[in-house]
Amino acid sequence: MKIDIRDREAVGAIQAVDAALYLRAMAWEQKATVAGKSSTWTTTAGGEEFEALLPLNRGLADYALRMGDLLGVLAAAEKRSQWLVYRDLLTVTSDVIRIRIADPELMDGTLPIEEHAQIAQKVRDLMLAAACAATEHRAVWHKRKPAQAMDHVRRIRIGQSERGSYVVTVISRVTPLLHNAAEQMTFLEQEAPYERRVTQTLAESLRALHRAAEEAALTQQIASFDRAVSEGVNANLCDAVVGLWGGNETQRSLGFSFSWSPARPTSPEMPRSVSFSSDRIPVIQEAGRQMREREPLSEFELRGPVVKLERSEGASTGKATVVGLLEDRQARVTLELDDGQYHIAVRAHDQGHSVRTTGTLVREGRGFLLKNASTLSIDAE
Repeated sequence: MKIDIRDREAVGAIQAVDAALYLRAMAWEQKATVAGKSSTWTTTAGGEEFEALLPLNRGLADYALRMGDLLGVLAAAEKRSQWLVYRDLLTVTSDVIRIRIADPELMDGTLPIEEHAQIAQKVRDLMLAAACAATEHRAVWHKRKPAQAMDHVRRIRIGQSERGSYVVTVISRVTPLLHNAAEQMTFLEQEAPYERRVTQTLAESLRALHRAAEEAALTQQIASFDRAVSEGVNANLCDAVVGLWGGNETQRSLGFSFSWSPARPTSPEMPRSVSFSSDRIPVIQEAGRQMREREPLSEFELRGPVVKLERSEGASTGKATVVGLLEDRQARVTLELDDGQYHIAVRAHDQGHSVRTTGTLVREGRGFLLKNASTLSIDAE
């Protein structure tokens, strides 16, 4: 579809610096500059030479008009619609992730309001899972997340939805690359800023998740997901993908595409798109559940009533089973207690009070065990 943009306010919103970054990234060459007013750029595309004038001063009366002319020249040189070029100019310093939920019932680009709320939350969970994995590879990230990851997610923007079933546009700003001619370093040799590493981690982890789900579907083994942890896959990512898919719609599929900021080039080997068919979602869901259950949870605070006491006659230690809250659901957790702690558990049980302690929670058989429990105390509230 060919769309020409004539709205002065729209083209006037294009920043001159962003346009310059875009021109340079697209191999245009700056030929001349009129200080404080404009610069002239040229390129050759398809055997044809193009010249463009870039206005530099937003205070000039014809700034929007000249920027509209530039947009037209860029569209002609790239053989794309002005709308697509305009969209890329506005996000030239951002990595853009498009999440496409393909479903016949969503072809009009609308979404039920309750599902919209869920998708917004799961998009945040997806980006947070990648931001955490960019700091350290873990099978599970529990409630305590790295401050750097939390700060980054707060800066991420959501753009206007796009057509094609329902498309969520996620915009992550990236620091433009500055070349150092003296060091002669290529962009691949320079360390990427954290915000770029997050998007790269997301792309690579989604690709690894797709491979792991394919292998697990054939072998019925979780080993492929365990190996994928080293590529950024974690239970949080699994849960976010399952949540974005959204339920029992058998015809629904989920796709992720990445547009990398031209202001900071990336490796051509970096994934550009990853898709998940509906038959892989249950595999990913089960893998996420098992990854959570198998991973020890350090500094876990257990609070709840004592429902079972065990102690052999003459033994100096005993066991207590406490019903506590784990990931928003109740679970029975066993504690191994010394003599003093056991008496506290007995007293709490007899008085109908809860106990409180902190330790490392691990899965043991069908239940949970709290290891290295701190001082046990009675919670009378």
